[in-house]
Amino acid sequence: MATTLRIGDRSEDGQVTIVDEDRLCYVVRSSSKGAVGLRTISKALLEEFVIYFRQHPDSKPIEARNALVGRSEIDKFEYGYCSTLSSLARMEIAKSTGIPQVYREKGAVLQQIFYGAPGTGKSHAIKERTEAWEKRDRVVRTTFHPDSDYSTFVGCYKPTTEEVVRHGKDDNETTEKVISYDFVGQAFLSAYVDAWKDRTQPEFLVIEEINRGNCAQIFGDLFQLLDRGDDGYSEYAIRADKDLQKYLEAAFKEIDIADYPKVKAGTELLLPSNLRIWATMNTSDQSLFPIDSAFKRRWDWKYIPIAQGETGGVPLEWRVEAGGKLYDWWDFLTRINKIVLDTTNSADKQMGFFFCKA
Repeated sequence: MATTLRIGDRSEDGQVTIVDEDRLCYVVRSSSKGAVGLRTISKALLEEFVIYFRQHPDSKPIEARNALVGRSEIDKFEYGYCSTLSSLARMEIAKSTGIPQVYREKGAVLQQIFYGAPGTGKSHAIKERTEAWEKRDRVVRTTFHPDSDYSTFVGCYKPTTEEVVRHGKDDNETTEKVISYDFVGQAFLSAYVDAWKDRTQPEFLVIEEINRGNCAQIFGDLFQLLDRGDDGYSEYAIRADKDLQKYLEAAFKEIDIADYPKVKAGTELLLPSNLRIWATMNTSDQSLFPIDSAFKRRWDWKYIPIAQGETGGVPLEWRVEAGGKLYDWWDFLTRINKIVLDTTNSADKQMGFFFCKA
C-alpha cells in the first residue's frame, strides 16, 4: 500500500502516534483511559480499513470490524487493535486527500434549548458540558435582548479610525486620522468561521436568554440553515450577500475546504456538522417576542427542573439568616415555591436553587 503516513504522524485526539515502520507494518503508540502501549499494525489490514472508511465515513470501529470479518484477518485481533486501525485509516484519508477528519458524533444534539424556571442552573448545565471545549477556545457566547437584531448577531459595518499620510506641495508629509468602515463579524460569524476552520473538533455557539429577543428578526435567513441532514450539515444552503461574501472569502483564504468550494468562496452559508447551537430560556419571562412553532421544532428541548444544588455530587447546604437564626435555604425554597404555585397556578413562577447566590 502506498500510504502517506510517516513516523511522527499523530491522530487528532492524540491517542495514536506512529513511532516506527517497515515495508509491511507500522509500530504505533496507543493510549486509552490512561493506559499506554505499543501495537504493530499490518499495512495490508490498514488498506482494507481505508477502503471501508472511504465508503462509510461515519461508521464506528466495531461496524468496520463486523463488515470485514470473514473477508480479512481482523477477527484474529482484539477490539483495541480494530480501534487503532480505524484511527490510522482516518489519518490516512485526511492526509492523502487534504480534507480534514470531519468531526461527527452520532447522536450529538446540534441545536438544543435548556429551559426552566429562573435559578435552576440552565447556564451552568451548558457550562459543565462545554467546559473542556471552552479551554480550547471552541465556545462563543452571546445574549439576546429586545434590541438584538441580525446585525448584532451576524455582523455589520462599524466605523474605525486609521492614519493616512498626506503629501503636500513641498513634499511635506502630514499624518491625518480618517474614519473608515469595516465589516465586523459578530457572535454567529465568529463561531461559524471557527467551526469551518477546524472541523475535527466541536464548536459551540451559546445563546443566553434566547426568548428575550425577536428570533425571527435576529436569525433572518439563517433560519433555513437550522434544518440539518443526517450528516449534521445544513440541508439547504443560503446565498451570502456581497458584503458577507467578501468577509468570508477573506476569512477562509488560507483554509482548505475543498469538499465545499462555495462555502470557501463565501458565496454560500452552510452549517457544518461540528457547529452546535445551544441556548437557555427562562420560562418565567413574559417574552416580548413569542417564539413561533416553526422555530421551536428545529430545536431539541431539555427541561432543567427545580432541585437542590450540588457540587461534585454533594448537596449544597446553604443557610439563610433571619432574625438572628439560620434557616435551610432548600427547605425555605420548597415551602415558598408551594405558596407561589398555589397562588399563581404556574410552576414557571417558582424559584430555582440558584435564584439567589450565597
